[in-house]
Amino acid sequence: MSILHEIYDDTYIPCAPLQKIPKELRDRKWAFYEEVERAAGVELIERHWDAICEADSARDYANFREGFRLGVALMLEALP
Repeated sequence: MSILHEIYDDTYIPCAPLQKIPKELRDRKWAFYEEVERAAGVELIERHWDAICEADSARDYANFREGFRLGVALMLEALP
C-alpha cells in the first residue's frame, strides 16, 4: 500500500482525523436510511449503500490525491 493510501485511509501514524461529522448530522442521515429501508427493503438499501460508498471513496481519494499534489508542488516551490 502506498503512503498516500495509508494517509487517506487513516492508517498512517501519527496522524488521526482532525474533525468528525457532527452527531446531529449522523443521526439525521441514519434516520433517513432507516425510513427508506422500511419502505424499500433491506436488499435495495444494501445495494444502493455499496454503490454510494464505492463512488464516494473514489471521488474522495481523487480529491485527496489532488490536494496532496498541490501541497507537494507548493513545498517544491518554496525550496531555494
